[in-house]
Amino acid sequence: MALLALVASTGGCWGAELVPTIAEGALGADLWAVNLPPSIKKDLVSGLTNRVAIRISLLKSRELAAQAVVGLTVKYDLWEETFAVKMNLADGTAMSATLRDVDEVVSMLENLTLPRLFPVDSALSTGDLQLTAELLFDPIEKARMEEIRKWVSENDRVAPPDAASLSSVLPAPRSASSRLFNRIFEQYASGASLAATWRQTVASKPFKIGDLRHGP
Repeated sequence: MALLALVASTGGCWGAELVPTIAEGALGADLWAVNLPPSIKKDLVSGLTNRVAIRISLLKSRELAAQAVVGLTVKYDLWEETFAVKMNLADGTAMSATLRDVDEVVSMLENLTLPRLFPVDSALSTGDLQLTAELLFDPIEKARMEEIRKWVSENDRVAPPDAASLSSVLPAPRSASSRLFNRIFEQYASGASLAATWRQTVASKPFKIGDLRHGP
């Protein structure tokens, strides 16, 4: 199945919406009207790899029951002028597509279908459920943060580096300014396992498995 088949129809325009779905014996979700970073179009055509991590939590009776992570990467080919998009699904499978227009990529990121997040078993057949999704744009692993912190302290008074000078540490940031790093460090200092240049959290309405319409 092509990745484009996972792009959900356009959702409401009043804010992000997370809607649970069920198909193939698994719980999934439609994620509509995602609030993207203001610089998204510029970032997408930079030639750097753009990353999005989506962490989905399943709550039962307001208690955490399970978590799943979906990863997205978008890389613009400056020569071919195409966007290579890859989605790593929660069940370990991957899907990919090649897009030619930046608006197509933006639409895809704004409206996603996330299938096969959690298997539906007897434990989920009763009780109130809820999904939450945390989106991290260009997430940076905590293990790499100390290297970045050291670089910033040593180079804060000199010109920013080019992308290649940080390639061994992290995907090059959108802006090599101290303000960007400070925002990341604030998240790091607060104890977050991942820091990101932009994030959003969305919650679904409470639901029951029996209320969901089964897909194919």
